[in-house]
Amino acid sequence: MSDSQPRIAPVPLADRTDEQRALLTAVLGDRAPNLFTTVVRHPALYRAWLPFCMELLTNSVFPPRERELLIIRTAWLCGSTYELGHHRRLGADEGLTEHDLAAVTGEPSPAWTPRERLLIAAVDELHANHTILDATWHELSAQLTTEQLIELPMLVGHYILLAGTLSSLGVQLDSDRPGLTALSETAR
Repeated sequence: MSDSQPRIAPVPLADRTDEQRALLTAVLGDRAPNLFTTVVRHPALYRAWLPFCMELLTNSVFPPRERELLIIRTAWLCGSTYELGHHRRLGADEGLTEHDLAAVTGEPSPAWTPRERLLIAAVDELHANHTILDATWHELSAQLTTEQLIELPMLVGHYILLAGTLSSLGVQLDSDRPGLTALSETAR
């Protein structure tokens, strides 16, 4: 895929239908990021997908710091510069330090808790094997709630799906969000 042009371009502001404008209201409306202004070209799918996406992002059963560790690790493993850029910023807002952010895109940090290292291992296994291996599951089961055990593979799977969608559609970085373009050099 060429990095210079999207395969499916976001809907320009002037070309958005009333339905598309209404659908984008929940995600910054006229300033909605390229992911949303591209996917909204398929209104029925967008309408079904957005509540799931927002549930994972805003009502996760994981504390925000852990949620962002899970998402950033997934974005890194998938080579999703777009998601990595957005979520590195969100992770910093949730207390992830530059050291944490550097570690989540490489080897786990010795400063992380055993639980955080275990969550990263689960992401790595889900990405590599599409399952959490028995030994890791056993450890997770001792530390996570039932809701967290269910949400973990769904959260990681959702961001794997987004990475594939973003890459396949050629969704470009959002030019009006400073700092994201520079991250393209740090993504795999």
